Amino acid sequence: MFKWLFLLLLLPLAASGQYFHEIPDCFDQRPPVRYEISDQPGVTYQYMVTGGEIVEQQPDAVIVDWQTSGRLTVTAVNEWDCATQFSLVMQFVPCDQSLIWVPNSFTPNQNGLNDRFTPKGVNIESYQMSIYNRWGEEIYFTRNMDLGWDGRYAGKICRPGVYSYSITYQDHEGYFKTIVGLVTLLR
Repeated sequence: MFKWLFLLLLLPLAASGQYFHEIPDCFDQRPPVRYEISDQPGVTYQYMVTGGEIVEQQPDAVIVDWQTSGRLTVTAVNEWDCATQFSLVMQFVPCDQSLIWVPNSFTPNQNGLNDRFTPKGVNIESYQMSIYNRWGEEIYFTRNMDLGWDGRYAGKICRPGVYSYSITYQDHEGYFKTIVGLVTLLR
């Protein structure tokens, strides 16, 4: 199902972060996964993998063959020996399980990192999400899990603050479930 996964890890030398990747574990043979790394001049990259092995390393990508759940840690070091780390936590999910991961904040500041409130899921048959302001007015709606909310309402940028969401999805067994919660819009 997943032959290649393209993950862009932007590595500013002032911050670090952690990402999550879940793959349905229902195949006897899982192909290696390709992760693209943003190649910046003057920066060297070091990779450490637990739960798998690096099968190929290229200037702008690393290909990992995962045997079990694990972690890929990327360390970037600039010419002044300043370093930062990003981690990708890899988790195998049984094919007979539906999961949704919902972030609790996002920063729609157009820097290319965390600009959309986008829940992720595996083994989801159908999906819809609504975002509400503090007065209960629906300000965003989608049925596409890949779109996410960009922090706008009626074409205007929303104010920083806490917004509520309601997500209704159909799991792999055909049951409908609803998740409600809060998300913080930060600038």
